[in-house]
Amino acid sequence: MNFVNPPAESPKNVTHRTFYSQVLNHEIGYNIYLPPEYQDCGEKHPVVYHIHGWRGNESSEIGPLEKVYRNRRAITVFANAISLEDNYFDALLQIESILIKELIPHIEGQCGADVTRENRMLSGFSMGGNMAFYYAVKHPELFGSITSYAGTYHHLYNKEYRTVGVAPEKASELYEEMMREEWYLEENNILCLVRQNAEKIRGKLKIDIHIGTADILFCDNEILHLYLDSLNISHEYRKFEKIGHDLEKIL
Repeated sequence: MNFVNPPAESPKNVTHRTFYSQVLNHEIGYNIYLPPEYQDCGEKHPVVYHIHGWRGNESSEIGPLEKVYRNRRAITVFANAISLEDNYFDALLQIESILIKELIPHIEGQCGADVTRENRMLSGFSMGGNMAFYYAVKHPELFGSITSYAGTYHHLYNKEYRTVGVAPEKASELYEEMMREEWYLEENNILCLVRQNAEKIRGKLKIDIHIGTADILFCDNEILHLYLDSLNISHEYRKFEKIGHDLEKIL
């Protein structure tokens, strides 16, 4: 993946820009959608930061998500989730630094961005769904909502790929097995992070999880849903029958 990936053709009101990352010592690309009513230094708008899926870049999902961002009065920023780390968790932390310490201040230093927690939102697809959820739960003081499309959470379940490709009807059984083995207590496990910050996110973080029942990652999402339920953390869980790992069909 490259540092800067402008789209072949930008949708209306979407522009490609760059910012300098001290973490990577490089210019990094991003796309930004400004709603039609946006005016410099006028009305303040909510901001959604979207993180793409594996092997994607800042331009790969502006097309599929067009129907979403055009229907809301919000600035939408498509980040480039690039990392120089090979280990998944190390990459997760490096991208976290770039997003929170560099990209968000860069965007919110400009006119028109509402900088309140309630109006700062995250979304992501697949790998990006995992990252967006992780960052929102880890930093509930920064984000008011998270929307994850077909997130891949097994990287942070710490048991390799035991949840990938499992038949939907086996998800509850595997979840109970995970609880007996106390996976949710393991360091860096996404479930552990949810439990640790449950009081901070309960009733304060709006959570939307979207997944297709034919997605190879269905079990990943079902386990997260069941665990959120066990902690009485409200969330919207949307299952799409017979849909696989396809962002456009989920939308």
